[in-house]
Amino acid sequence: MDSRWFIEDRKLPKEEQKEAIEQSKKALKNSTLFQRRLEGILQKELELSYSKEENFEAHNWEVLHISEVSRRKTLKDVLKLIQLGG
Repeated sequence: MDSRWFIEDRKLPKEEQKEAIEQSKKALKNSTLFQRRLEGILQKELELSYSKEENFEAHNWEVLHISEVSRRKTLKDVLKLIQLGG
């Protein structure tokens, strides 16, 4: 699980951090419906990004291609972040 999920917990006094992190882990892992649906939405957006750059006839294809590659990178970063297992 990405450590960025626990930034707020680490701002607490040292003696409270461990319990706060465990509670956060538990709450995040119990949010499976939200996580699963968000992951599905992001996967669809990722798939759509490939189809948008298939029109090689477009006069601005290079710009569109660069834009979609950047978008896919961002979507993949978010997908990695929401992987709550482990």
